Amino acid sequence: MTETETVSHDVGDAPRTQVAVTALLIVAGVLVLFVPAGGEGRVLVSVSEGHGLSAVDGVGAALLAVGGTWLEVLVVRRLPYLALRPRALFGLGLLAGLGIGLLIASVFSGFFWWWAVGASALGVALLVLVPLTARR
Repeated sequence: MTETETVSHDVGDAPRTQVAVTALLIVAGVLVLFVPAGGEGRVLVSVSEGHGLSAVDGVGAALLAVGGTWLEVLVVRRLPYLALRPRALFGLGLLAGLGIGLLIASVFSGFFWWWAVGASALGVALLVLVPLTARR
């Protein structure tokens, strides 16, 4: 008699691959947003004084939105496996929320350089969560 082996469809590298793809989308979006204002073309939508959305900005924002949302879904789906304490999870969520809030507020207010504080806060939260999400 032969033994039958149960073959499971293990997707061991799936989180790591998906995190890598989301990171590439985010980096591509940031690089597109770094195109100098002279190369962007005309402003399609004016957001506030000194801020507007051109077609190039729209492409960069779309890449960031897709990559960031996909990454957020990956992190939330893997939260039970990350083994974070409730206080650490609350702190990281608070830090990420504060960072996103400051990024958005810097666009609509006169506090132009607050985007750097918001990006730093969000970056710290991501530097903790993304490697934990990518591991098996």
